Amino acid sequence: MNAKVFYTELHQYAASHVKNGKPYIGEYQDEKTGEWLKGDNTRSSFYNHSTFNDLIINDLIGIKPRQDNILEIYPLIPKNRWDWFALDNLTYHDKIVTLIWDKNGKKYNKGKGFMIFVDGKQIYRSSGLKPVKVPIG
Repeated sequence: MNAKVFYTELHQYAASHVKNGKPYIGEYQDEKTGEWLKGDNTRSSFYNHSTFNDLIINDLIGIKPRQDNILEIYPLIPKNRWDWFALDNLTYHDKIVTLIWDKNGKKYNKGKGFMIFVDGKQIYRSSGLKPVKVPIG
């Protein structure tokens, strides 16, 4: 699996979260037709499993939980696909972590590049979005 394949598949999965022209995450979707198999079942209509968030946070953005005090990030965002993102107020090992990717430095006004903040203090910056391991305490 590479970043391009993962991104394409995740984008397709996210695009499938529609029912009757409106945003919808249900339960039991046919993988070939995209039809929601539970229809208007009440349980399915309010089903929003954490799996989608996990795919974004742990895979696309790339947070890799560890037992030690190392923050490991292995992003799967293909080069030149996203100009910016922020993951803010993530609790990790009793610390508050913020990740910012701002290709041009104009979205968040904190400068260009990939930045990691722990408890409000910048601990890492790079010009590109790439794998990193940094101690957090």
